Amino acid sequence: MNRRVISLWLAVCAAGSGLTLLAASRDWAVLTFDATAPNLPTLTLTGGEVAASLTPVALAALAGSVAVLAARGVWRSILAGLVALCGAALVLASLPAWGDLAPEGSAAATTQLTPWPLIAVAGGGLLILSGLYATLRATRWASPARGSRTPMRPSGERELWDALDAGLDPTESDEHR
Repeated sequence: MNRRVISLWLAVCAAGSGLTLLAASRDWAVLTFDATAPNLPTLTLTGGEVAASLTPVALAALAGSVAVLAARGVWRSILAGLVALCGAALVLASLPAWGDLAPEGSAAATTQLTPWPLIAVAGGGLLILSGLYATLRATRWASPARGSRTPMRPSGERELWDALDAGLDPTESDEHR
């Protein structure tokens, strides 16, 4: 069950980062200027243009979630807390952008908003929740194995080579292990 929980946690972190990265690359607003002036262009703003921090922070959260799995003890909780902070930074970068892009009723231009800023907020929210969960629970997760290989008794030539590839000494007896 522990592996299932860790896999699910990592999938939620990847989904949160992935949603934010996807949202950062999409159009957040389309500004259409006065129709009576045909020479004025339509301006399209992407998430990366509106909130430049989205991509680097989402990538940092993704790297942090992998680092949680590689760490041990209290460092896992610290790294998981950083994942939650990255999620909060994503939410804080996305929500004001949504408000700043909202149409103000200007006669010179109209603004059409897309749902992508809210999707970036959802991605940040997933990172906050998963980071907080891991902050509280990650110290109980199984630690990465280091040098804890199961001894094997080779029975044939192929098994001897496999044991050597795994870093085991197949000629060593059970008494010396």
